[in-house]
Amino acid sequence: MAAYRLHEGRMALPDGWRDQTMNVFHLPDASGRKDVAFVVTRDYDTPLDDAGAYADVQQTAFKRQFPGYKPLAREAVTIGGLPGIMLDYQWRSDKTVLRQRQAMVRLDDAMLVFTLNARVEDFERHVPAWTSILASFVVMPPVPDEADTPAAAHESLPHVFALSAKTRVLRVYPDLRTVCERISTREVEGHDWVFFASDGSPLEPSIVQHSRQGLFKAEGRYELRPSRGYSGLPLLRRLDAVTAVEGVPPLVSLQDIEAHLRQQAAARPDGASS
Repeated sequence: MAAYRLHEGRMALPDGWRDQTMNVFHLPDASGRKDVAFVVTRDYDTPLDDAGAYADVQQTAFKRQFPGYKPLAREAVTIGGLPGIMLDYQWRSDKTVLRQRQAMVRLDDAMLVFTLNARVEDFERHVPAWTSILASFVVMPPVPDEADTPAAAHESLPHVFALSAKTRVLRVYPDLRTVCERISTREVEGHDWVFFASDGSPLEPSIVQHSRQGLFKAEGRYELRPSRGYSGLPLLRRLDAVTAVEGVPPLVSLQDIEAHLRQQAAARPDGASS
């Protein structure tokens, strides 16, 4: 299994699956027409490691594929600290003359290709955006495989625990934002829940906006912050009274949660229980 990072999150892919994704960004003109496009593609199939050799192959293909192909420039570039090649050319699509600028660099197992595409008469006004985008590109560190971090993954979990004061149900949420979205401010104002961070340390709700009742009722808003003056039982010592667990991976069962909290306690310098 290999870890794969998306803009929205991460997931584990079975061995053998290949990344064929494409990132496409459009800037519409005043009429709403897609005036210019910035595209990022990944070529995992090329055997070429050198960006210059890859650019040679691409230029040969452009001559065959693009009517009216005309090369305009070729130069060496550096993107995100990686050496690459930038190509500038134009070609004809029906009655429209298009201009494209491509920058290509080798990154791990793929050739990463950035492309700016616009009508030839509009191209120059988008060059500052192209320059700014490429200058801002930073290579992300690789996502560690799940197999590489079997137990350490628990140490930095962003999960939040919410224990119902009424039913003794223990819920596990993936992060602070989710718990504040799922548990209403009215419930918090009624002291229906006790909250704990992933390491078992207490969290205190801070009401940002109180809920309104009556004709103009409206849901309020709250935040969870570390509790400085908490004097109740730690979460680990409350587990015996839990009636049910509504968990999320990897903290699905009461046994998972207990093992996680004991691991957190053992990792503390003072060995305090959560």
